[in-house]
Amino acid sequence: MSAELDPRLLTRAREVVSSITGFRDDAIASEAMERVVRQELARGRSSADILGEMLFPQSPLSGTLVRAALVGETYFFRQPEHFRYISQAGVPAALRKGALALRGWSAGCATGEEAYSLAAALLASVPHGFPVEVLGTDLHEASLETARRASYGTWSRRESAPRLFPLYLDAPERQVTILPVVRRITTFAQGNLLAPLPERFGRFDFILCRNVLTYFSPAAREQAISLLTRALNPGGFLFLGAVEADRVPPGMVREGPPELQTFRMLAPGELTTPAPAPRPVERSEPPAPLFRKPKATPVPVVPARVTPPPPPSRLHLEALERIEEGDVEGAAAVLESLVRQAPDYLPGLLELALLRERTGAREAAVPLMRALRVRAERLAPDHLVDGPEALPARFYQASADAYLNQGALE
Repeated sequence: MSAELDPRLLTRAREVVSSITGFRDDAIASEAMERVVRQELARGRSSADILGEMLFPQSPLSGTLVRAALVGETYFFRQPEHFRYISQAGVPAALRKGALALRGWSAGCATGEEAYSLAAALLASVPHGFPVEVLGTDLHEASLETARRASYGTWSRRESAPRLFPLYLDAPERQVTILPVVRRITTFAQGNLLAPLPERFGRFDFILCRNVLTYFSPAAREQAISLLTRALNPGGFLFLGAVEADRVPPGMVREGPPELQTFRMLAPGELTTPAPAPRPVERSEPPAPLFRKPKATPVPVVPARVTPPPPPSRLHLEALERIEEGDVEGAAAVLESLVRQAPDYLPGLLELALLRERTGAREAAVPLMRALRVRAERLAPDHLVDGPEALPARFYQASADAYLNQGALE
């Protein structure tokens, strides 16, 4: 049995991580903090010595704690609807306004897949030779070193995220390397979302900060979004994750449907107009699902009387197909059946909750998010949950917490 730890050590460790990253206390994995503290004790250090070092945010131990808490889940062209919007709407709008160059920022880029994806999307959408630059920033220097190597394995390539634009070449041992033309325009630097980006980096036309703010406290999330918007050029676009903003940031307008979570910075003299109301349920364009349906996966028709109920993942794929076809009511019915059949299938709970929210039924979404949080808390934070894409349990807990915390603030 493990020896009892001084509770002050774990409490202070979580305070250190929260102060540096902006993470909510309940989004910081206790197991990760305990692992680091026990490693320090095993080296012969005293509790007083460890507590003393944790008083300094720039100390090596504080850096180790932050690295242990960070979530590095990322892959190429994650949330492909954002990259499609950049290519089909964002870049043409910037070119029509006479932009002489385009600059993008992947804020919280982890190991760099998002930054390279953004660079590829911009390159493929501008005339040949048009100047493009992309910056990727992250707190974790080791992740940035991986990004600079520009070599990735199969985990960075998912069926749920199509290869939208030329990005990499195949390499030995199932590795891929980023195309030289994409690599040349992409740079990486250490940065904290709670601090202003140094002026030397300039301003940007496209900023992606997705699935990071989910873990932030409400105050830290507001601070980070404010700093992100200050780094935008007039007319620039900010892209956030599914549950990371419950209102339009000041000085911006919403672009596209609410589920796209895309905002445009108003130009000087442009009238501030209220964000358009969410489209009614009977719209022809369905709400974007949380997960994307893998294209080549058929959903066979299984006679209910002959075989057992289909597995949760198959029902989930059927719901995604219905959403893409515009059959929102049918998708909701399938997801409701899925939740009844498999109440511990976290991706189904989150998908149904977000579908309810997007169609204006918040009162039905809240209990689903509460159930999601309870079930996610039963799992180890780093436990990978099967679904259309494998995500750690902490992602589902943080998503539920972020949604419920937003509701409490309204």
